[in-house]
Amino acid sequence: MNTTDNKILHSNSRIWEIKTTPAELCLKFCKELNISSRLATILINRGINDLDQASSFLEPSLHDIPDPFLMSGMEKAVERLTLAFRRKEKIAVFGDYDMDGISATAILVDYLRRAGFTQVEFHIPSRLTDGYGLNRQALAHACESGVTLALTVDNGVSNLEEIAAAKNLGIDMIVTDHHQIPEELPQAFAIINPHLPECKYPEKNLAGVGVAFNLMIALRKRLRESGLAADVNLLQYLDLVALGTVADVMPLTGVNRIFVSFGLIEINKTHRLGMLYLLSAAGIKRDEPISARDLAFKLAPRVNAVGRVADAKIAVELFLTKDKAIALRNVQTLEECNERRRQIEKDIKKEVDAMLKNDASLAAAKLILLASENWHPGVVGIVSSRVAEAYDKPVILIAMENGVGRGSGRSVPGLNLVAVLDHCQDHLIRYGGHEQAVGLTVADESIAKLREEIENYLTISTPEQTEVPRLLLDGTLQPDEINRKLLDELKVLHPLGYGNPDPTFLLEATEVAKVIPMGSSDRRHLKFTFTDSKDRRKRFAGIYFNFKGTPPKNGETLDLACTPEENIWRGRSEIRANLTDFRISGKDNSQ
Repeated sequence: MNTTDNKILHSNSRIWEIKTTPAELCLKFCKELNISSRLATILINRGINDLDQASSFLEPSLHDIPDPFLMSGMEKAVERLTLAFRRKEKIAVFGDYDMDGISATAILVDYLRRAGFTQVEFHIPSRLTDGYGLNRQALAHACESGVTLALTVDNGVSNLEEIAAAKNLGIDMIVTDHHQIPEELPQAFAIINPHLPECKYPEKNLAGVGVAFNLMIALRKRLRESGLAADVNLLQYLDLVALGTVADVMPLTGVNRIFVSFGLIEINKTHRLGMLYLLSAAGIKRDEPISARDLAFKLAPRVNAVGRVADAKIAVELFLTKDKAIALRNVQTLEECNERRRQIEKDIKKEVDAMLKNDASLAAAKLILLASENWHPGVVGIVSSRVAEAYDKPVILIAMENGVGRGSGRSVPGLNLVAVLDHCQDHLIRYGGHEQAVGLTVADESIAKLREEIENYLTISTPEQTEVPRLLLDGTLQPDEINRKLLDELKVLHPLGYGNPDPTFLLEATEVAKVIPMGSSDRRHLKFTFTDSKDRRKRFAGIYFNFKGTPPKNGETLDLACTPEENIWRGRSEIRANLTDFRISGKDNSQ
């Protein structure tokens, strides 16, 4: 594609770009798939360039899930589980305290029990006392209780010492994980991880629950063929597969798109008691279609909260129980934990703002690094995200206790936080994570030196001039096209989220009839009423969340980068433009 033909516009903070779509491919999609040129353009903008790929995207099918036996280690794991079934061995599932680990634990434990494995227990570590991954104490307890086979979900690939200890205890370990492969692998009985170099499974970006679900597909097939176990309908587990996949911010393409598409259907018709109570607590009615956004912002935070400030085992039990009293009690605990998390988050953010206000050098640093004994280690990660968003800087917040700090960091686009910590590792007890999010443990006496080393590293390595971010737009709209017909047309793109973002369009020459600031000082929102400059009788609503800068004035004419959406508030529906950016019309002509 010749990028010189693309339409380019400039706002104060971004370059807007509307790509020139190959006319022949667009026409082919329109004709063969019976879709509009707008939809064809959106598909092409998402990198879809052949009919089969486009058809699979528009109509996700369970038949397109790859053979799970393509995963390295799957055959060996299934053989060992089949042997355990015959021997009636006691099995333990070791999960994690976030939504991905909780959902993976719940579906695997429930399936094994329904299939006829007679002794299945589970263990979720405490974020506050155990930390992430396997721990020897839990393995020793499992051994004492008679466990001879253990499975990990959403963890295990980095637990060399713990898995060696399990082997010495006589426990065979099957690791199912989705994290990056370390230099040295543990000596487990079998390791299932799509990132293994020898793994032939085509989808690499699965969540931990997605890997666990593939194990269930493979095991069910083998047990059904042998006639050993009860047949279990696996569709019922896609509700939690979807929830874990979205919560762990996996790209909603390929296999994940299939999982989440059918998972949303399962949630809407679910009979899982825990899910029903969770939906009710979140204010989601069963007769209303649920979206991936609902999973990310209404359901997952409630489940994650219990792992942050209490015991994630409560959430696993919520999804396993068939007792209404237990389900009600546990969902009430989740709500209490979520409220507590919100208050803790608010208190930490208030203290962070005060620290930065009182010490200009901390706020001026290239990376904001703060520590306090008043902070909760399970919540500093969320606050780090908010501070990074508010100050447009990478942030590390550390919760101190007895001279040792446990911290979480969040980055900004273009900065690899793991690489930063690699440079400063001599000042850390341990650390890990991804480019945009890290966790670390550090001694109190090392914090000052850590801050200094990070600042020096970023001063040397960060270029003075960074590239202006680009905003890719999916085409242009007229104000009167922001309507129900357009939203219905775009529904075929759902589920939307990471890897398959909301389509964003250009609206040119819209006049601001009214703008109303909303929200708090650090999370300000703008509510708009716009007028079509070509026909002042036509008006439409707009919203700009988390706006930074100077609001436009009434009467100004703007070009908008926005996503059409439906907003339902207190039973009233409104179709509006959700703004990503705006610019003064005519201030900078197309290039």
